[in-house]
Amino acid sequence: MPARYRRSRAAASMLERDMDVELGLVAGRTCGSCNVCCVALTINDPQLQKLQGHRCRNARLDNSCAIYETRPETCRTFYCGWRRLKWIRETLRPDNSGVLVRLHGENAAEDSTTPRFGVIFTLLNTAALKAEGLAESVAAGVAANVPVYLHIPGPPGRTDAQVQINEVLEGAVLTKDKPAVLQILARIRRRGRSLPHEAVVLKSRTDGGAP
Repeated sequence: MPARYRRSRAAASMLERDMDVELGLVAGRTCGSCNVCCVALTINDPQLQKLQGHRCRNARLDNSCAIYETRPETCRTFYCGWRRLKWIRETLRPDNSGVLVRLHGENAAEDSTTPRFGVIFTLLNTAALKAEGLAESVAAGVAANVPVYLHIPGPPGRTDAQVQINEVLEGAVLTKDKPAVLQILARIRRRGRSLPHEAVVLKSRTDGGAP
């Protein structure tokens, strides 16, 4: 079954809806000099606004933050999936792999009081498809029935594409066919990049809520 793409004017945001559960961090993993989130993601906070693909104006040449001690709550509370999820391979640190993983709030079942989370894999460049551990990490999420999405950024400041990939990857994951997993990801990425990309205009926020 072909993947169904969703175009989003909000682009890739640090603020994920329904992420009100405190989640731990993986021991031994630190951001270090990685500041991929300061470039790749849209920030729409009353204190700071930037579009995806544009480097934050507060990012220094050494990738540190000029306002770290007073950075907005959006930045203060965000951690990527590599920091949060043990089953995301060690090799997928965003600045080394070109792969940015994020948690995504899902609608929980009506009879459940536990929030459900999906995982978004953003491939920041073509080389990301060759990142060690990409296929294995994607497959782990699909095999565990975690909602898994592939996010394809548009040009800086423009709309992106995002699609859930569980169903289209099911056969390759069941047969543990790593080349097939990577071929499917590459095909979906090509298709997403071929879609029209419109300019994104952020609306000013005063409440600190999600975009």
